[in-house]
Amino acid sequence: MLESVLARGAFDGVAATAAGPPLAFTTRAGQGANIGQAWDLRTRSPLGPPIPDFPDHRAEWAFGLLPDGSPVAAWTHRDRVHVHDPSTGAEFTVDGQPDLIGLAVHDGRGAVVAVFGPANDAKVVVWDARNGDLRAEFGIWLGHWTAIDRWILHATPASGPLVGLACDTERTIGILDIEREEETASLPSSGSHAVLAPSPDGPPLLVQPDGAELLVRTLDGDLAATLTAPADIGPVAASIVDGRFMAAAAVHDALLVWDAASATPSQRVPIPAAVNDLALTTDGTLLAATDTGLHAASTQAAA
Repeated sequence: MLESVLARGAFDGVAATAAGPPLAFTTRAGQGANIGQAWDLRTRSPLGPPIPDFPDHRAEWAFGLLPDGSPVAAWTHRDRVHVHDPSTGAEFTVDGQPDLIGLAVHDGRGAVVAVFGPANDAKVVVWDARNGDLRAEFGIWLGHWTAIDRWILHATPASGPLVGLACDTERTIGILDIEREEETASLPSSGSHAVLAPSPDGPPLLVQPDGAELLVRTLDGDLAATLTAPADIGPVAASIVDGRFMAAAAVHDALLVWDAASATPSQRVPIPAAVNDLALTTDGTLLAATDTGLHAASTQAAA
């Protein structure tokens, strides 16, 4: 059984910090507009007030942890980029309406990464996540595709200056280094639902489904693990829990959890509704965004 339903409503997105305390951020349908909300999973309660008029597309918002330990949510709204610390309520805005928003680390400082398209020859702008200062600006070539149907992968602060550019339609994921201002790798992609996740002993890992398999790759493209499921995999999540790499995925009417040391799932959690998005927090809490509510379950590693 699911451990609890944290909130009722139609939730379309959820993300969790990749380090530090177990914090998360969700988006859900509201009265005429989406609502963003941060959560503290230590108390199973909201962190700060809800944010109205929040974007409903995953490419237009990001949530993570800065190197100084502060959580941050960044999103676009009406030609402005908003950067908000839900733990203090501090917020600033910068001008711009990028197609994609993500987070990274630039010269040791937390950074907001924005990609402006939709032309194939796109522009990347990097702002300081604490004060909005411009830290970098450079162009990238998106090949035969544009910024449409893409989203940014990150796992700050573990992913450092690296972000991934994933795409629903293109069969590769580009890895950008925002300090070197260039694409450093191009990895095979099986389509949607890819995530970047911290590794217990090195650079971040790319986790993505391929039919009934969950593939874990290094950013060099090497296959680190192949995790198996009984059917095609939907949304996925991964995190370091108690020093171990854990992965999770939605498969039909259940959530499956793997300790990556084993190819077979270690836990199966029934889910009463289709999963729109999935996140795994640093304390092992599995969060599923569905059209009926935000559901939470504890993995065995956290039990």
